[in-house]
Amino acid sequence: MPSPLTRLRDREFYSPPSEPPADRFIPTRALMDLDLARNSLYASRRQDTGATTTSPDASREQYRRWVEENLRAGPDGKSFRMLPFRSPRGGDRCRRSLRLVDDMVEEAKESSSPAPAPRWRCIPMRPSLVFDVPGMTTDFYLNLLDWGKENILAMALGSSVYLRKEEGTSAQQLLQRTGGTACPTSVAWSCDGKRLAVGFADSQIEVWDIHAMHRIRTFGGHTDRVGSLCWNDNILTSGSRDKYIINYDVRSGKGVYHLKGHRSEVCGLRWSPDGLRLASGGNDNAIYVWHSLNIEPTKFLYRFTEHTAAVRALAWCPLKKNRLASGGGTADRCIKLWNTETGTCAKTTETGSQVCALVWDRHENEIISAHGYSNNQLSLWSYPSMEKVADLKWHTSRVLELSQSPDGLKVASASADETVCLWKISEPRSPSKKVTDDDDDSVLSLKRLQIR
Repeated sequence: MPSPLTRLRDREFYSPPSEPPADRFIPTRALMDLDLARNSLYASRRQDTGATTTSPDASREQYRRWVEENLRAGPDGKSFRMLPFRSPRGGDRCRRSLRLVDDMVEEAKESSSPAPAPRWRCIPMRPSLVFDVPGMTTDFYLNLLDWGKENILAMALGSSVYLRKEEGTSAQQLLQRTGGTACPTSVAWSCDGKRLAVGFADSQIEVWDIHAMHRIRTFGGHTDRVGSLCWNDNILTSGSRDKYIINYDVRSGKGVYHLKGHRSEVCGLRWSPDGLRLASGGNDNAIYVWHSLNIEPTKFLYRFTEHTAAVRALAWCPLKKNRLASGGGTADRCIKLWNTETGTCAKTTETGSQVCALVWDRHENEIISAHGYSNNQLSLWSYPSMEKVADLKWHTSRVLELSQSPDGLKVASASADETVCLWKISEPRSPSKKVTDDDDDSVLSLKRLQIR
């Protein structure tokens, strides 16, 4: 079996410099006979100077003076540095190479050290609670379920929006619209869980105060149904079938600015945890990444076009601010991981099924995916390896909606089989177990959770 260092050298990211920037000799003292070398030097010095002293202390003192007189003075009699160290040509490349070697050595030490004891965890194969939701709209491009910070589930059913607490016995109707063209098409809780935004098929948007149970804002600006909504503090962002994204300031009740890039319906919107970047997915199979400080309609940071079907499923990593996960529809069936700092795709995972929604589990460092045709299930994926952890099979039709509880320990899934299921899939993890930005290349397989 090859050593850890041998395996590391075979990695694709390890490419030693083609031309070493400088020669360098590092002696190994363990292989040296220092006593023999010292006695040889003393003998050579006595031959040169004619000294006859045999005392070790006297020899060392005479030898020191002899070195100062003969080796530390230049032709002009002035002292000079015997070993001047300078940065060679290509010094930056040398330093990068040395840092890479240091990283490899540290990783080798980690891989050769005993693996920590696995933390056992039980993932239930059955939901902890099931709600019947008759009249659910089964449209892949809509976002009809959201779980707020005050532990309230909001769901659009037909022409109404209902609120339900997990421990509640019945749902409470928030609003009802008459007429097929005015039905709710998206819901989204504010960051504090006190306001609920509702988008409608007639292009209107309403913001409701949940404690007072009345509407506080109404927004226009779109010309077609509003299928996606998300919040960034006091900014409400909406995406529509008219291909536009509009940012509203809820405090002033006005549209701040428009974003235009998609060539078809905007069906997915997610702000990054730090509120600096907005990811949007559309029926044009594209993902756009926008910066919060941008007010130019067509100026985006990145445009990703690797998916081959509509992109509705988007999720930002809660611990690594530049990591974005996306899922494609029936013709794509892939989950892709993006580095929005460099604009590159880090990994592609084939799921074998339509990806309808994604949630990034902040406790287990896993990605939870909801699938439609043809698996109709939830799947758990370990990050960053994207190895499948478990499949949760309960729904009998497409799982169109997925939302995470405020404490991150549960998820709610809504299906075309007219049920909403609550799943307890996570357990609180100590802060020392959290993964940081430096853990992408670490040996995470040693920290994988075991399931029983």
